[in-house]
Amino acid sequence: MGKYEENLERIRKAMRCEPVDRVPVAPCGNGYMAKSQGVLMKDYITDFDLACDANLAELTALDADATQNVIFSPYLLGTQWLSKAAYPGKELGDDEMWQIKESENMQAEEYEDIKEMGWDAWQKKFIAEKCDNNWENLIPFFEAIPRCYAKFAEAGIPCICDFLMITPFEYFCGGRSLECFFMDDLMDEPELMHEIFDLVLESNLAAYRQQIIDTHAIGVWIGGWRTGPDLMSPAMFDEFVWPSFKAYYDLCVEMDVIPIFHLDSNWTLNLDKFARLPEKTYIIALDSKTDIRKCREVLGPNVCILGDVPCELMTFGSADEVADYVTKLLEDIGPWGCIIATGCDIPSDAKPENVAAMSIAAHEFLKTHPQN
Repeated sequence: MGKYEENLERIRKAMRCEPVDRVPVAPCGNGYMAKSQGVLMKDYITDFDLACDANLAELTALDADATQNVIFSPYLLGTQWLSKAAYPGKELGDDEMWQIKESENMQAEEYEDIKEMGWDAWQKKFIAEKCDNNWENLIPFFEAIPRCYAKFAEAGIPCICDFLMITPFEYFCGGRSLECFFMDDLMDEPELMHEIFDLVLESNLAAYRQQIIDTHAIGVWIGGWRTGPDLMSPAMFDEFVWPSFKAYYDLCVEMDVIPIFHLDSNWTLNLDKFARLPEKTYIIALDSKTDIRKCREVLGPNVCILGDVPCELMTFGSADEVADYVTKLLEDIGPWGCIIATGCDIPSDAKPENVAAMSIAAHEFLKTHPQN
């Protein structure tokens, strides 16, 4: 068994909450990896071979067990959020972070166009006209993906997130803007939203099934950003979001793909929803806003948790503080069924010594805390 297979099996064992030889580390941090390797942001998002080499150098230095992507393009964001974005080297400075432009990019009457045209045709037209023509902008990114995967495979580092499964909720919350979507659409037109959501979900399930086949996917993110309990009641979540989560989960399980519920913001009040799913079949990825110890309490020892070193600690803390955080976290919720990473992405201004400390503390944990 080579290094790639060993690392992948370590991740799979962690998902199944089985004993591992070391606690795996699987970072995500595109902006940070550019900065740490001295690559300008504008080059990082246009020269994908350069970006791949930067990511690989950083992850190799960390002795990472896996990564959550091999390269990244912010042009993906517009397609996922039906939004415009600002990009380094264009609207922004050459070394600034990309940003979504929150606005009412989509009008309410366009729901009728979706019903008439179908989701695929409407989305293609909308992105071309109102989202920076992002499918065209993404051609170099998709062309680079196979050779970047090959480099990572040769280096023995598997990618555990091959693409993102997007709920209908997130598309339209981005395109319509937060206020319009919640107040004008969900509150005033719930029947229409159900009809639209059903159209999008049916189309996405077919597209994602083919994407799994085409990419030989190992794992995917099932994204939860604005669907957390800070913005939605439990009843609204069950009505408008959970059906998509469950359908995507079922597709992943059917096709032997790891479902990773990537949950930004505070999900503490909705953790019990995931107890509906069979144990040892998914990963729940948290940032530091969710009470990770409460997650372990609610979901028990047989659900894998990925996270959750706080971004502010990575930027403003010390290496010793990061190491202490990781060690205490694994004492409390691990070591089995844990994958260490930052909450969401490593911040672009994180201290390199702190990122290294996160990886070392995870990998050294079983040496100082042997298990019976």
